[in-house]
Amino acid sequence: MLEHYRSARYHDGGRGERVGGVRLFDCYGLVRAVRAEQYGLPLMPELGDVQPRDSRQVHRSSSAAVHGLARCEAQPGAMALCWQGSLARHCGVVVPVNDRLGVLECERGINVRWQPLRAFCRDYSTVEFYT
Repeated sequence: MLEHYRSARYHDGGRGERVGGVRLFDCYGLVRAVRAEQYGLPLMPELGDVQPRDSRQVHRSSSAAVHGLARCEAQPGAMALCWQGSLARHCGVVVPVNDRLGVLECERGINVRWQPLRAFCRDYSTVEFYT
């Protein structure tokens, strides 16, 4: 499953559109696609007008992103919403690899990567999970 997304590239506002056969995502676009495509969960709002470089806009849109979702413990398909202080800054999706929970994320300069849950959470003051 991960290989399907690992070839994707970061693009501000990317929601999975293909350009030259490569899917483009930002962090939220990847979460939105993986939850729907791999876990059969309802498609989250598009939020296509959010500029990922505008941290305040990203923070404000986080409430729309989690609207209708329930807070939970880390589990496959859950959205990981990441906080730096009082601002929601990034998100990923919980995906197990070899029975080990981790987070699949997409970032500028990194593209798509999977990190073990503990390593992913270490970079943020708080990580909340929603399904």
